[in-house]
Amino acid sequence: MGVSAEVGRSTALGVLKHPLAVQVLTVCNEERMSPSTFVEERYRPKPKTDKEFKNALSQIAYHFRCLEKAELIELVDMIPRRGTFERVYGGTARARFSDEEWTKMPEDERRRISTVTWQGLMARVETAMLGDSFDERVERCLAWTACKLDGRGWADMIATIEAHWDELETIREDAEARLEETGEEPISTTFGAMGFESPRILKQT
Repeated sequence: MGVSAEVGRSTALGVLKHPLAVQVLTVCNEERMSPSTFVEERYRPKPKTDKEFKNALSQIAYHFRCLEKAELIELVDMIPRRGTFERVYGGTARARFSDEEWTKMPEDERRRISTVTWQGLMARVETAMLGDSFDERVERCLAWTACKLDGRGWADMIATIEAHWDELETIREDAEARLEETGEEPISTTFGAMGFESPRILKQT
């Protein structure tokens, strides 16, 4: 199982092989975003000089264009800025790779995409904890366990996580549709799923 997603087109997969593209798509699915705002608020390390900002903006704008061309994000607004327009985008799909696509990807690319995906999740967890929203609802979920599995157990675990993820995605889609109809105040939510081989140096005896 690769990172979360819903994209199977070859053009989209080519774009999403770059970790920054995955990050941009993730952010655009959370909120409307322009390349310049992305650099100001999300780009790391944060540019310290005008030159660094321009270089970062050029790089990020490139990924925005590629994602738009692959129809993974779309232009939703154009804000006038000093004789030009700031282009604002929203996500239209979520980044996902099938087992076959993930397997064919070079290991260094898988590692980079896993890293940026993990960093994004951990940043949201930390922000929620520092902002006291993580435990605001009594029914929130947080659980993990370390164990030993055989080959069949590993396969069953991954299949179960994937099935539950598909159910959660259906819940998300249905809720977003209802929110558009009812105008109800949304509950800003983050959910995730993990299953991975434990670090070799920490394996239980």
